[in-house]
Amino acid sequence: MAKRIVKQHELNFLKRELKFLEDSEILPAGMANVIDEIYEVQKLSFTRTLLYVGSILIGAGVLSFIASNWDEIGKTVKLLLIIAIFLSSNLAGYKMEKNYPKTSRSLYYLGVLVFGAGIFLIEQMFHLGTNSQNAFLWWSLGIMPLAWVLRDKWILLASSLFVLKYLLDGQYLQGVNIPYWTLLWIAAIYILNEKIVFSKVTGFVTGLVSLTFIGTIVSFILNRSDYTDFPYVYGLIYLVIGVALVHSKGKVREIYVVLGYLVHGAAALLLSFEDTWPVDWIYIPFSVLYLLYVLYLIKRGSLISIIILCVMIFRFYLDLSFEFLPKSFVFIIGGFLLLGFGFYFEKQRKKGVSVHE
Repeated sequence: MAKRIVKQHELNFLKRELKFLEDSEILPAGMANVIDEIYEVQKLSFTRTLLYVGSILIGAGVLSFIASNWDEIGKTVKLLLIIAIFLSSNLAGYKMEKNYPKTSRSLYYLGVLVFGAGIFLIEQMFHLGTNSQNAFLWWSLGIMPLAWVLRDKWILLASSLFVLKYLLDGQYLQGVNIPYWTLLWIAAIYILNEKIVFSKVTGFVTGLVSLTFIGTIVSFILNRSDYTDFPYVYGLIYLVIGVALVHSKGKVREIYVVLGYLVHGAAALLLSFEDTWPVDWIYIPFSVLYLLYVLYLIKRGSLISIIILCVMIFRFYLDLSFEFLPKSFVFIIGGFLLLGFGFYFEKQRKKGVSVHE
């Protein structure tokens, strides 16, 4: 019987569960080893690595050759070269898909690289004068159907990264306008990620894209306001979003909950500085309330909140109002806090209480 290929962390989890079932006498002695023999850890494919690196080098070499001789090549030949390389890469990938799937996939990746480079070269060739950020948006759109057809999570990840790069354009971050059309991209990437094989990395990046889009809306609204002292507005909005994601556990995927912790932690860090607020003293009661909230999350079993608490402790060490504390004293306090939380979690585990990340 062919062995089932799994990832290392999946096999580790399976072994722990099998040992528990065997110790609880739910499974007969020795059965855990029998089941364990059915599984095999997925190994890094040397062949696949060679093919992928080779396709990248070929693509870079061909495009470098074209770029270095760009001025000597006529526009028609340039365009035909780009189209020919793109079509030949994908056609070769399609023809080899059945017998040589790894080589086929590397050729598809080569086509993705050529497609993106072709967008930039054509823009330069015909002096379109558009913002170079737009090229990333069209690159993302062009490879999205390929990600769907191939069920390829890496191409979809690249597509989401290109949308993020597009949204980081200065005109959007500064609130000049709102790129409403990117909502279609965000929705499409989210749906495809669910339909293919859910990738936590792609999900995380898609979450960042969504948060960036919200930032463009906030910037657009504030840019049309006479009031310019608004850093706290960003902080409060993202704090609410982060807290909402954290408390949506069970309704959304775990990666979005983790993103929620990072978002509300970063927002709270921003709001913990007095210069962020229109009234200087507000940061003190806010920081106290937020630290109490973090302690509440820690009590619920959030390990990430311990990291957030440590960051806040070191942030206040840097505050001038705490400069009378010796550095060693701050580290000692932090150490005792970590030891205390470690003891608490170990005690909870012994009681059978599950500790959530």
